[in-house]
Amino acid sequence: MILDFESLKQGAWVSLGALVFAMVLGLSAIPFFWQAYIFIFIIKLGWCVYLVCACEKFTSYVGWLFIAMLGFLVLMAGSAAYFLAVKSLGVGNVQAVIVGLLPAACSLLVYLFIVNTKALFDPFEYNGIKVQPRPQAAKKDFAYYPLVLLAGATTLAASVFTKSVGIPVGGVIGALLLTFCSIFILINLRHSIRGLRTLRIKEKTMPIPYTFMQIDEIREARGRWWLSRLFKWVASWCKSPGA
Repeated sequence: MILDFESLKQGAWVSLGALVFAMVLGLSAIPFFWQAYIFIFIIKLGWCVYLVCACEKFTSYVGWLFIAMLGFLVLMAGSAAYFLAVKSLGVGNVQAVIVGLLPAACSLLVYLFIVNTKALFDPFEYNGIKVQPRPQAAKKDFAYYPLVLLAGATTLAASVFTKSVGIPVGGVIGALLLTFCSIFILINLRHSIRGLRTLRIKEKTMPIPYTFMQIDEIREARGRWWLSRLFKWVASWCKSPGA
């Protein structure tokens, strides 16, 4: 997996789209959702533009991809569990929130186990401070990004299935399936998760953080793109005295 400018843009925009889709589909029934959604969307959009137009820190970009991918699955699983508890089990709001947090808790436990176990394989290759995934790690680990799209299709199918068989069965199947997908991805990305944690620890002792192996090409492509030039102009204007 070579993180050139085109793949960097694609990864950032797809991850943003996945989170936006998950929030709209999973949380739109919550009171005052749209007011909070617009605020959160603006923040996420600004962060995504930064990743595409200016970010040169490898760990920040790859970390965002992991968070967006898993956040999509966990959010959808939690939403399915929450609405199942409210509409079918008839529990109170506090209990329903606890049920809705169970998928996130399961994924968090798996993540903590992975990140606190010894790394047996370094998934990255280095050239000074330049980093990129090793070809074998990219082939094995990063091939699971399409599971996000598969989970989205599964969510839509589960919605149709729920209407035909009822909320209890469809909700249980949807929540379990999406939780399983998040855990499955965590397990298959275990080497990359451990490697990313190692990079973050090393960066604390370095004057310059790790960057992309193709950073020179990325900088050149950014210089030709109008959005990158606009972002740099706005950033410099905000930093100028008296701004």
